[in-house]
Amino acid sequence: MRRNLFLFVGIAAAALAFAKVSNSTLLTDFGKAINDAKSVQTEYTFQTIGKSSDPYSVILQKPNMFRIETPSQLVVGDGKQVTTYDKEEKTYYKQPQGDVDVKSLFRPEELHVWAGFFDPKAYDAVKSKDLGDRTVKGGTLSEVEASYDARERKVITYMLNPQDKVARQAQIELDKLDPNNKVTMVLSTKSLALNGDVPKDSFTFNPPADSREMTLEEMNSAKWYYDLDQAKAAAAKSGKKIFIDFYATWCGPCKRLEADCFGTEQFKKFGSKLVFCRIDVDDQASVASAFGITAMPTQDITDKDGAVLAQTIGYANADEFFKFLSGAVGAP
Repeated sequence: MRRNLFLFVGIAAAALAFAKVSNSTLLTDFGKAINDAKSVQTEYTFQTIGKSSDPYSVILQKPNMFRIETPSQLVVGDGKQVTTYDKEEKTYYKQPQGDVDVKSLFRPEELHVWAGFFDPKAYDAVKSKDLGDRTVKGGTLSEVEASYDARERKVITYMLNPQDKVARQAQIELDKLDPNNKVTMVLSTKSLALNGDVPKDSFTFNPPADSREMTLEEMNSAKWYYDLDQAKAAAAKSGKKIFIDFYATWCGPCKRLEADCFGTEQFKKFGSKLVFCRIDVDDQASVASAFGITAMPTQDITDKDGAVLAQTIGYANADEFFKFLSGAVGAP
């Protein structure tokens, strides 16, 4: 299951010459402002340069309610239960909200800008710097550049409203120092309201007339785990092998693999044979080290105990990826 207030493309580089050398207080201000907010309602577009832009809608309310609509799915949390609806398949499943890692919902670059609402540490960058104010179409925004790893392989430039300190635009650059793998993405808000009145039905899921609720077995076959021990437990219970995707948020090929393959019906069918697990090598360095991971993306097929049965490194194209899966576990 997959996947303009102002137009912002490629302006961060031009501002680097004017950057301050010290860490930015703007990023701290942004984190505090969005974490202190009681509610956020926003509509925006997200575009990977070279592809078309997609619409997104996010409604968040303290302490623990959310409505996240992407081109491929709708996720609604009412504080007690989370419902995930797949638009293409017209299916949905429900989980107790206590079983859902809410922070993980904001891992994708398309949603990360709003992660600070629930997670005060979401913008803990390795370093950041102010790039100064910029006037775009009659409006003034304050730019701050944040590096999310020491080698600057993931860099986000946020453009903040000087009044409320919350981002209205963002440019995300992955593998920016590698021209062959560099990926640039742009987020542009169309509307943003802080602490406004949230419509009462925002966190109610009303199944479309032609939709179908998935069984527990179907739900588990499509579920991603972000904890290897949980994936092992699921594999032991189901008798399946484990597919582990070792990735990094700054890795361009990782993003292409995810976009090309993970949301497809062809991949989902392998849920009959595999438990799906994703490991961020920066967040879970000890796990990556235990498997000897040195390049991203790397995909391992393991048994229920985590013993590696097959491995592929890098990403060329979808055909090669699915050949690897079929060769490792057979056609689904």
